[in-house]
Amino acid sequence: MPALKTFKGTAKNGNLQKALELAIQAALDSAPGADRMAVWTLKKVSGRNGGIAGFKEVTVAISARIS
Repeated sequence: MPALKTFKGTAKNGNLQKALELAIQAALDSAPGADRMAVWTLKKVSGRNGGIAGFKEVTVAISARIS
């Protein structure tokens, strides 16, 4: 069984779904081949909002096995 690895995705517009999609895509991109599958678990969600720059960032970290 492949080892668990951590993958992250960050959405600069505060979209949680987009951040999750980016994390899953990072997991899939880490393995060669066309027929990959990621089995993942949500590990951490974090973000920042406000400030002079108007931050609206959300970052998702997942633990995944790629097969």
